[in-house]
Amino acid sequence: MEFNNLDGFLSEKGDKLYDTSNRSMRYGDGIFETIKLVNGELMFWKDHYNRLFKGMKHLKLDTIGKEEDFWKKEVEKVIVKNYFTNARIRIIVYRNSPGTYTPMGNRVGFLIEGTRFDKPNYMYSKEGLRLGLFEGDHKGMSPMNNLKTTSALLFVLAGVHKKETEVDDVVVLNAAGRVCETVSSNIFAVIDNKVITPKLSEGCLDGVMRKQIIKAIKQKEIDFEEGELTLEKLRSANEIFTTNSMAGVQGIGEFEGKSKDLSFVKELQSYLDSALQQVQKIKN
Repeated sequence: MEFNNLDGFLSEKGDKLYDTSNRSMRYGDGIFETIKLVNGELMFWKDHYNRLFKGMKHLKLDTIGKEEDFWKKEVEKVIVKNYFTNARIRIIVYRNSPGTYTPMGNRVGFLIEGTRFDKPNYMYSKEGLRLGLFEGDHKGMSPMNNLKTTSALLFVLAGVHKKETEVDDVVVLNAAGRVCETVSSNIFAVIDNKVITPKLSEGCLDGVMRKQIIKAIKQKEIDFEEGELTLEKLRSANEIFTTNSMAGVQGIGEFEGKSKDLSFVKELQSYLDSALQQVQKIKN
């Protein structure tokens, strides 16, 4: 039997959690974080917390008493109660107040849940992933689009298209028709020995793993740019790779049927594996 944390109280998974007035369900009025727990350690916790707090401020939620120590304690309740060692931890924060589009207040409600897994290592495809293109809709380019909100219809539709076209992931475009990200990851391209990724003003998620990989690229003193990435540039890229907190760094072996190289992404995967091993050594 496993337990969730609803507003500070532990409840069995499967118990009723919300009533029909829940604003996250009604209006998508919320944000979330997904964190990888490895050997009892929350990977890149500080970056996850900073993005969560930034999102709460952007949504004008009441943050008094909801600083880092509070969230760490509430997450630990789920980890300890469920005897989690390796798990996917998800924090959902929403406005817990009556009202229609205009809320009557900004009180915080939250749900913290976890899904156990056996192997903490990042799993990579030797051949790389097959990447397609979703053109059914476009992502906005406002600061809100840098957050992980509970309003995810665009990505649901992109996920449906991914399934229909039988690829592993698809590119999502922004309102200007440029490359933004994929269904659940940030995207990078290697073009003439230069690494390019969409800048945040292009509407992409301010990804936690994106941040780690940018640090690694800069440490290696590799030519790097956060800018505008067009479809033409992406199609001409020597390499393409994606990043997210749970999957790490994934190389793209094929984009729209055209093969891509995987040499540089393997260097980044080795860097990430080393960081993971350090966590495992510390906890052991």
